[in-house]
Formats: sequence, structure tokens, C-alpha cells
Amino acid sequence: MKIFQPSPPRRGEQGITLVEIIIGLMILVLAAAAVFSGLLQMNKVASIARLYTAAQFDVQSNINEIQTDGPFLPQNAIIPTALAFINGTSSVNSAYPVYIDPATGSTLVTGTLTISGTNMANSYAYATVDLTYSYRNKNYDVVESTVRASDQQ
Repeated sequence: MKIFQPSPPRRGEQGITLVEIIIGLMILVLAAAAVFSGLLQMNKVASIARLYTAAQFDVQSNINEIQTDGPFLPQNAIIPTALAFINGTSSVNSAYPVYIDPATGSTLVTGTLTISGTNMANSYAYATVDLTYSYRNKNYDVVESTVRASDQQ
């Protein structure tokens, strides 16, 4: 029986050179930089989506208030405060808080909330809620509309 004995290393095959180590580290650093850049981009997209979702929620909350505040009887000149704009005026809040940091309580993003509409034939109201804000030097606009019928049949 013959016992395996490794042959002695040949000249030039004795180990990894310093150049090979440096090249390997450079490849590793480039891969880490690409992953880090991707994570930063995902964080940016997530913050934009979080703000847009908050703005949509605020606009929908105003639409819900328009739909439920009552009684609404325009034919009898009974108009609730949420529908006061139907007489030709608009409600504008130019310092509307879009996002408040839950950790510190400070307002990070503000926008302009505009509620407008018209009284249609003294039986229903058409309303538009518009929230505009700016984030990272880009403007965003969330607009929703609704129609509210009189409470009286």
C-alpha cells in the first residue's frame, strides 16, 4: 500500500500574492458599495411613498367629513361647517402638516390644503379636496372629489 504524499510546491505556486488580495478586496468593496447604494435608493422611495400615503389619508379624511357632517339641507339654507365652502368660498390652509415625526413630534413636511366646491341646484354639493406639498425638491399633488346629496328626500 502506497501512502499519498503531496508533492512539494513548484516555484510560483506557493500562495496568494499581495496583488491578488488587493484585487479581491477591491471587488468586495465595489459589491458592498452597490448594495449600499441600492439600500439608500429603496429608503428614498419608501419615504416618498410614506408621505404620499399620509397625504392621501388626509385628503380622504376631509372627504369623509364632507360626506358625514350634517344635517345638509341646502334647500332650507342649513349647511354644516364642513360644507361652508359651497357658497363660493374656498378653505385654504397653507401650513397643513403632511408628516409629523412620531419620535420628536416636529412637523417635517407641510403643504397647502384647499377645499372648494359648489352648490348644485340647491340639492347637492360638489367638493374637491387638494393637498399639495414639496419633498426633495419635487412637488406632489393629491386631489379627490365627491358629490354630497341633500339629507332630505
